[in-house]
Amino acid sequence: MATLMRQQGSLARTLLSTAFALVLLHLGFATAASIGTGTAPGFAAGTTGGGNAKPVYPTTIKELATFLSDSEPRVIVLNQEFSFVGTEGSTTESGCRPSNNQQCLAKNNGFKGQDAILMDGDTSMKQTGGCDSDGIFVDVTYYNAAKTPLTVASDKTLVGEGTKGVLSGKGLLISGSNVIVQNIHITNLNANLVWGGDGITIRGEGDVAPKGIWIDHVKVSSVGRQMVVINFS
Repeated sequence: MATLMRQQGSLARTLLSTAFALVLLHLGFATAASIGTGTAPGFAAGTTGGGNAKPVYPTTIKELATFLSDSEPRVIVLNQEFSFVGTEGSTTESGCRPSNNQQCLAKNNGFKGQDAILMDGDTSMKQTGGCDSDGIFVDVTYYNAAKTPLTVASDKTLVGEGTKGVLSGKGLLISGSNVIVQNIHITNLNANLVWGGDGITIRGEGDVAPKGIWIDHVKVSSVGRQMVVINFS
């Protein structure tokens, strides 16, 4: 009887150890699968991004910018919010209040439209989209960081971990080919101002269109202009 009980105890420990090992194996697969999941469809078919490169986890905005723009194939995992708001200072200058925003403010109901940042050299308010012939000059203040996006070079995967991957105050300029951007949130780009900042711009070097760009499960909110810009290549 004692021998049988020892055998049963040994079997139970073996089964428990095996079950624990399977749980760890499952967690390992789940973790691996969270980095660049799925297969790119349509025009993005065949896009591999950083491929099998060892994942890197930036901890500073400078490190993130370097990982995105260097010439190395990379899998870049965001497991925190990176805030660029105020990191490059702010600018106050003369802008435009278009007639529709004047009318909105005149209602005094708590709602506000967008004023516009004027294009360089536009002193007449006739060269800036978002303004009109009845616009008036007003001072506008904006964060500079939102107007200069992060450059994304070729062979990169940028992926958020769960809901942690947030870029606040700066968007992306995808200039390279074979790029995957997945499961991140881009937000807070001078949302009160036309021309305040774009979420994602796809434009190759020399205005040549890049190839193999897969943007998947990406949220863009509170931007000053476009969520996605693709018409300049």
